[in-house]
Amino acid sequence: MESSTYERFSTEGVEEAVARLGAELKRRGFGILSTVRVHDILLEKTEAVIEPIVLLDVCSPRHALAALSVSREVAILLPCKLEVSSEQGRTRITLQRPTSLIGAFLPRPKLERMGAEIEQSLKEAVDASAEA
Repeated sequence: MESSTYERFSTEGVEEAVARLGAELKRRGFGILSTVRVHDILLEKTEAVIEPIVLLDVCSPRHALAALSVSREVAILLPCKLEVSSEQGRTRITLQRPTSLIGAFLPRPKLERMGAEIEQSLKEAVDASAEA
C-alpha cells in the first residue's frame, strides 16, 4: 500500500524552504491560503520550544472549481496540505497526498483522476523545492 504522504528533504532552513515552495507552487497555479507556524503558537500558548513546523494550506482555484463541480462533498478535502519542518537539523517537506484522501473518502473515478493530476503538480513543486 502506498503511503498517504510524499516527502523530500532540503538543505535549506525551514523559512527558506517555505519561500521556495511558495514560489514553486505559484509557478504551477497554486496559492497558499494559510500558513500556520505551529512552533510559534506552542511557544506563545505553552512556552514550549520545539523545532519549527510550518503547515501550509494550498489551492489551485481551477482544480478546486472542477472538483466541486463533480461533487460538493469534496469541499471537506480542500485545501491541499503541506508541512515544512525541521527535525534534528534536517528540513523535511511533506505533502498529504490528494489521491490518498480521495481514495479513502470519495472514491469516484473522475475525482481520482483529478486528484492524480493535482498530486503530480504538487509533487513537482516539492521536488523542485527540495533540490536546494
